[in-house]
Amino acid sequence: MADPNPQEDFSKLTADLAALREDVAKLAESLATLAKQEGAAAAETVREKVRSGKAQAEATAAGLLDEGAAAVEDARACASALCRDASGAIERNPFAAVVAALGIGFVFGLISRSR
Repeated sequence: MADPNPQEDFSKLTADLAALREDVAKLAESLATLAKQEGAAAAETVREKVRSGKAQAEATAAGLLDEGAAAVEDARACASALCRDASGAIERNPFAAVVAALGIGFVFGLISRSR
């Protein structure tokens, strides 16, 4: 039967603890590296989503700008047509146009007088 040697057991225990500390340090380093990699991947995903959202917003804004420009052009064309129609009506019936203008002026005069 072997005699238990406390000095030898203590040395083995000290060596095992040192190895355990080294393994825990390596594990912590591996976890830190993994966390950095996952954080970088998540940040890149967020950046890509922001770029995509920005591109969609710019495309929508450009589309709205084009629609607004088309609406302004339509309004100009409509106003121009109304002016031409009014000018044509005045040229065809100048007397009726003068009477209508007098009537409108009279109504505005009555409205402004009552105030």
